[in-house]
Amino acid sequence: MKLRIFLAVSFILLLSQCAVAAADDGVSVQALVDRATIHIGDRVKLTIDANYRAGTEIKFPDFKDSKIGEFEIKDSGKVLKRRLFGGVLQRRWYIVTSYVLGKHQVPEIEVKYRTKGSGDWKSVKTGLLSVTVESILPKGKLPPDIKDVKGPLRYFEINWLLMIGVVLLVVFIAAIVFYKLRKSPEPIKLPHETALEELEAVRGNFLRNSDVKEYYAGISDCVRRYIERLFKLRAPEMTTEEFLGSLRESAALSMILSLDQKDLLKEFLNACDLVKFARYNPVKGEMESIFLLAKKFIEETKGAS
Repeated sequence: MKLRIFLAVSFILLLSQCAVAAADDGVSVQALVDRATIHIGDRVKLTIDANYRAGTEIKFPDFKDSKIGEFEIKDSGKVLKRRLFGGVLQRRWYIVTSYVLGKHQVPEIEVKYRTKGSGDWKSVKTGLLSVTVESILPKGKLPPDIKDVKGPLRYFEINWLLMIGVVLLVVFIAAIVFYKLRKSPEPIKLPHETALEELEAVRGNFLRNSDVKEYYAGISDCVRRYIERLFKLRAPEMTTEEFLGSLRESAALSMILSLDQKDLLKEFLNACDLVKFARYNPVKGEMESIFLLAKKFIEETKGAS
């Protein structure tokens, strides 16, 4: 059993280094690295332990420029443990590394201490530690030579098929964009064209649902909207009597609409009102006739604009 413990301790000491120093006041410090040999850029854990009695103050050093000797500090931390019989362990650990090949020393690290309440600080230092930084290349091999800068491509080194394909693709995309930008917008529809399309839509809805009242209301609304767009008259907001009265009072409209057109419009509006408000049930011929009346009025007045 003792032999196994001895071999284990010996193996650990081979992988790491430890430097211990003690003072007369019951304060001891110890520095330890977990590896004595690393590759360039590898990280080493440096641990500094201070063991002391309760009632003692401890001050660890501040390392300027985040460096301990030739090693750069990448991370750090601390641990405080209380031991049996009043002892205290205060630990500082540092993750360090080096990018310079060769054998490097971790310098002596000074830890200050004093009895609480006293004014003077005393100090104790750890011993020196050494860490060897080796190259990641196998021993005996030199790094590969740096290749020279390449000159410009020669004519026969260019992939001309690829270049031509890229140029043709760019030209094709540019042509599509140009065509869309130059494409003329759709012409604005005239009031009579819009009205005739609306009339056909109303007839199509009627053929699907056979709603007579909706059919007459739709045709009436088409004509009223047409009048509003063409003559700038708020016809959809007027009753039939109000609208017919506005035709009589408007000298401009009287000049635009002929007497026959006014009679045609009056006949059309009265026929729509009979179905919309008087619950009149028209026959099939009357329903076709009201459509033709609306279409005739629109076609006869389309030149008024």
